[in-house]
Formats: sequence, C-alpha cells, structure tokens
Amino acid sequence: MCGISCLLGVKREIRGSELANFNDAVAHRGPDGSGTAMFAFPSSGAPLKRLPDSASSFHLGLGHRRLSILDLSNAGAQPMFTDDAKFAITYNGEVYNYLELRVELEREGFTFKSNCDTEVVLAAYRHWGTDCFARFNGMWALVILDLENGKLVVSRDRFGIKPLYYHSGGGIFAMASEIKQFQTLPEFSKKPNPDACAAYLLNGYEIPPETFWSGVSTFPAASFAEIPLSRGDDVAALNPRRFWFPENIKIENRSENEWIQGVRERFAESVRLRLRSDVPVGTCLSGGLDSSAIFSGIAEASPDTVLSAFSSCFDDPFADERPHMERVVASVPRCSHVKTFPLAGEFAADFDALLRQHDEPLGSVSLYAQNRVMRSARESNVPVLLDGQGGDELFSGYWPTYFLLLDRLRRDGKYFSLLAHLAGAALPGGNHLLIGEALRGFREYRKRSAMRFPFEIDRTKSARFAELTGSYSKMRGMSPEEFRIYELTELRLPRLLKWEDRNSMAYSIESRVPFLDVNLAELVLSMPCEMNMRSGWTKRIFRKAMDGKLPNSIRWRKDKKGFETPQDKWMRSGPAYERMVEWTKNSEHPVSEYITTPFAKIAETLRSRDFDATSMFRLFCLDEWLSNQVTTS
Repeated sequence: MCGISCLLGVKREIRGSELANFNDAVAHRGPDGSGTAMFAFPSSGAPLKRLPDSASSFHLGLGHRRLSILDLSNAGAQPMFTDDAKFAITYNGEVYNYLELRVELEREGFTFKSNCDTEVVLAAYRHWGTDCFARFNGMWALVILDLENGKLVVSRDRFGIKPLYYHSGGGIFAMASEIKQFQTLPEFSKKPNPDACAAYLLNGYEIPPETFWSGVSTFPAASFAEIPLSRGDDVAALNPRRFWFPENIKIENRSENEWIQGVRERFAESVRLRLRSDVPVGTCLSGGLDSSAIFSGIAEASPDTVLSAFSSCFDDPFADERPHMERVVASVPRCSHVKTFPLAGEFAADFDALLRQHDEPLGSVSLYAQNRVMRSARESNVPVLLDGQGGDELFSGYWPTYFLLLDRLRRDGKYFSLLAHLAGAALPGGNHLLIGEALRGFREYRKRSAMRFPFEIDRTKSARFAELTGSYSKMRGMSPEEFRIYELTELRLPRLLKWEDRNSMAYSIESRVPFLDVNLAELVLSMPCEMNMRSGWTKRIFRKAMDGKLPNSIRWRKDKKGFETPQDKWMRSGPAYERMVEWTKNSEHPVSEYITTPFAKIAETLRSRDFDATSMFRLFCLDEWLSNQVTTS
C-alpha cells in the first residue's frame, strides 16, 4: 500500500522540485521509502530517455511513497524497472494471487529478484499486456511506463478499492493517489465543484467521476487507459476501457446448499489470501456479522497466531457494540482485543485535521470512529487490517434492496409471496424490523422527494440539480439485482472505500477487504438476490454459510450497525454541538452561496435543538471545507 505520482508535461517542462513536492504530499501513505524517476524527449523526436536523479527539469516523472508490506528489502522499491529498463511501474495496492501468477510466469521463462507482488505485476503486463488486469485478484491503482511501445498504461482495480485521481491544467497532466497532491502544483486552481457541493447537501456525497474539486476527476474502477507518449502530445481524453463487467454476470439456478457451500469456501479462501504479508496482520471488529466473520476466518486460517482485533466503543448504549464483540472474541483462545473510545470533545478537536486528511467534506461523524480504529492499529504496530466493506452491498444487506424485492412481487401480482415475507417477519423466527424499516424508508423517501431540510438549497447553483436529487428516485423501478450492481459501482460502496482509504492511510495502515475478492464477488453476483431475503432477514445465505463459525447471536442479529458514533447526540449537546454554535457566529459563510436560508435562521434552528442533525452536519462540514481548503472567489 503506497502513494503514487505521475506528472506529464504536455505543454511545458516540469521542474524536479515539482515532482518531489507532489510525491511527498502523501508521505503518510508510504513512510518506508521514496523514489522518483524522470524522463525527457530528446530534441530529435527519439523515444523518452531517462534522466539522472539530479535533473532540474523533465517531461515525464514517476514517483512513489512506499509502505513496505511484502518483501521489506530494497528489492521492492519503486518506481521499479525491468532489467532492460524498457518497462517501469509505480503501483499502489496488493495483488493477492501474485504467487500463483509468479509460478505461471516462471514457466514462461521469467525470473524474479524480489519476493514482492510489484515485480510480478510488471512482468504480467510485459507478458500479457493489458489482459493481465483480468488475471489479478486484489486491489490496485498503477501507472506503467511502456517504453517499448511508447505509452503510459493506467489501471484501477474492479471495485476502485485503491484511489486514483487525474487533473489537467497549466500545461501538465497529473495523476495521484490523493487530491492534496495537485495542490502542490503552482497552476492548480483551488476551486470547488458546484455540482458536487449541491449533491452533497442533498445526499451526503458527490457523483463520480467528479470530485468536490473543479478539474479533478476519479479514474474509473475496473478500467485501464493507454496514453501515447510523443513530444507535444496533449492528453485531451483518457478514454478508459473496462476489463470487468459485473452487470453481465448471468444469474444461475442452484440449490440453497450449493450456494451456502460455495460462499463458505470462497470466503475462507479470500481471507486466507489476504493474510499474505511480511508484517503483522490484524482486523477491525465492530460486533456485526461481516467483521465477526472475518475475525473467525483469520482465526481458522492462522490458529497458532495471536489475533489482533481493533474496535471502536462507546459508553452510549445506542452505539456501543462491546457485548457482541466480546462474544466473538471469547470464541478464540488467543486474541489481543484493542478498544478505542472516541469522545465528542476529541472529535471536535480533531475535526480540522480529519477534514484535511480526507481532502473533501465528510460523509458523517461515523468516519471518526473508523479513523480512531486505524490510529490504534498504528499505535499497536499492526500495519495491515482486514475490514468488512462490501459485504452489505454484495449480499443485499441494506433494507432498500428488500423493499425493491417486495415491490417487484407486488408489480408481478405475486401477492401470496409478498404476504409471506411480511407475515414471516412478524412471526417468531422472523425479523420484525423489516416492517418498521419499511415505514422509516418511506418517510425518508418522502423527505428526500419534498427536500425537507433545515435549510433551502439554491437550485440555481447547479445546472444539473434535477439529476442530483439522489438515489431514491433513481432506484425506483430497478430490480434487486440491478440495485445490487448500482450499490457496488455507484451509490454506496465507492464512498465507503474512499473514506476507508483516507482513514487507514492517514496512519500508514493497509486496509484489505475480503468481501471484494473477485472470485467471491462473481459467485454472489450470479445468485438471485431473493436467496438472501426471507421473513425479514437480509444476507440469509451468508448467515447460513457462517453456521458453526459464529455464535448464533451474531449470525442472526436483527439490528445492524457498523463503526457508528452517537452522531445525533453529539450534534445536539456537548463540545461538537458547541463547535457548531460558534460556527454560526462566523462573519462569513461560503456555503451561503448554496442555500437561500439566512444564517440567522440556521443559528435559530440550532438553538431549538430540534433539527435534522445529519443535514446540519453536512452544512457545517461543507462550510468549513469551503472556508479552509478552497478558493471561492
């Protein structure tokens, strides 16, 4: 896990100091090493030529900040070159099946000098070209310099677990792991993206590939691009091409036992692969089904190792998961369970640093709980953590998918099946929360449709306002299977992965997500969503696959929480609330450009303490971001 940099001078030469500053802006992503390589176009029009490290200017530069996980020696340093110097790579991520790929490549005559996956990735590209990406099982964002064919090759993993951004301006085309790197470029304009700001106030997130920054885009997941290299060429468009198409995976008919056994085997294999490391590996533990299953999987795969688990805990009963965690931890004889206790005062004190770490407005206060977990792992010298992102999206664990299933049954006239779900939820052995959540979801839909917020959003700020009204209108009419893909690729997972990456890398932690293993994901995507929903229960097949591996009280928990914080309570009293009250007293509020409600009314709403805490937090967070990170005039 690392930070990568690429600068291409399309209309001017680049100074060596620019690459150094650009690369070092993400030193936190890679504290174990730093490297750069610079190239120039000879005046004769010949191919790129590598320059000495002391060069004062160049046309193409690659940079890397290293977090050493596999092969801790200098043999794994980057940018890495092939022996003949015709190929080079700067790479962030882990390809977990690198040992299997290495055996294949050795049969083809390749030899290796290191024990890291980077060298295998570079050899795989040399041998298979861009077809190599479909062979990788892992997470990555990379730039390969192919001098033999005169091009740059850019790629990002199937789910976009690892970040990759690009920006063009001031005669430079730049690619980076984090947006803060672009801010080191002298011509970079720190302007907000009005569409993203409006979307955030409406929904709590931006709409990829756009970011909150004008002129900065995310490179799409499951894609690669080839950029020809010749003197004077401009990079007008990346033209990414996809190498993975989850929407084309065919739904299969198998027995329930076949699905259960397949999920059980592939999940265990995914966890096993993600334990490959030359440094200690631990896990996040929230007390929910997904993190508990990963905990159990690690214990089964490494029975002789002391398992390190890290949790966020609260004295507030609403958010505290300790009783569930302790049931899981008690099932393993050798475990180091580290608990961190985030407090409202600490959140208020750390808020500005958290905002700088993320480069963009935060989705919710719950990000702070995860941030503290990552910090505690670093303090315990455990630089790799497994986490449960993707489980809910993959196994249809969120209530809206169940509502779509019920709506499909209604539209198809299958009223008996519809009633069976509702009646089963109300009967003993069912999950009655389905009925309450259906009513809550309907109220939320009405609220979003009517745009009932504590403030009035200025619709003129975004020419695409109608498009930004959120997922609630877009999901209508989708099948549960279509919505599953939407959650994985657009709606929910991309933001969760982005926030997890910033939280983990802020403390030089590599976060690995077993649920997003390609073999497990393709199996589950071939499963009808209805297999996971019955009598009010979601994720039914996965719950059954964990039989004998987790306590029944965890497998069949009716409620669902992640790394939650008592956000509503924090926003209504105490240090975080006081911080928001002080905020309303500021003389200037850049966020006023996006709302028509006077700030005197906002202050009055806060004093009433009867307000939509989530929406008010977004308004506060966006205003602080606009005030401290961007130039609004």
